[in-house]
Amino acid sequence: MQRLIPLMSMAMLAIPALATPASAADAATKPASTAAPSPTLLRASLLVEDADRAAAFYAALGFRIESDFFNTRQPAGNPFPLNAPSTAVRLVILASADGAGGRIGLVEFRAPMPDENRLDKEKTGRGDVVLVFDVPDADAAHAALVAAGARVLEPPQVYVSRNRAPDGGPMQGKVFHARDPDGHLVELLEAPKPVR
Repeated sequence: MQRLIPLMSMAMLAIPALATPASAADAATKPASTAAPSPTLLRASLLVEDADRAAAFYAALGFRIESDFFNTRQPAGNPFPLNAPSTAVRLVILASADGAGGRIGLVEFRAPMPDENRLDKEKTGRGDVVLVFDVPDADAAHAALVAAGARVLEPPQVYVSRNRAPDGGPMQGKVFHARDPDGHLVELLEAPKPVR
């Protein structure tokens, strides 16, 4: 495996940074901006019990492993707010098959594994994350997850969009929910299309 790349920030995991700072010449060639640049989301990272098991779930949605890194971790003085003194960390980064869209980081801490924070993994509440995926065909995504043995919460439901079709008519899409192996709520949303 390769060395661990940034998860939140290298300082948080006490791993030396791999990137080099930009040179003064690089800075001089960029136009000055009066507004502060907005941040760009690299990925959503999920703390998981078993990265392989979680990767298999997301593979059923068409995600592939882009990178897989392991490193040791020094818990003493580490600013990453983990609830256990874990001394090992693995980061698996997933990308969609076509590379479009965001990335998912699967973070597996070990030696020891952190405690579960959620009181009830079957319910979603304040502080939880909901991952929303745009799928071209909700029925096909549903069938793929069911075939993979995923915990699918309901079949695709039709919803009526607030947006209107170019001809002014209604538009409908489909949506359903599942839980990944660690209990994260996943929403799968097929974009609305004109009703025929």
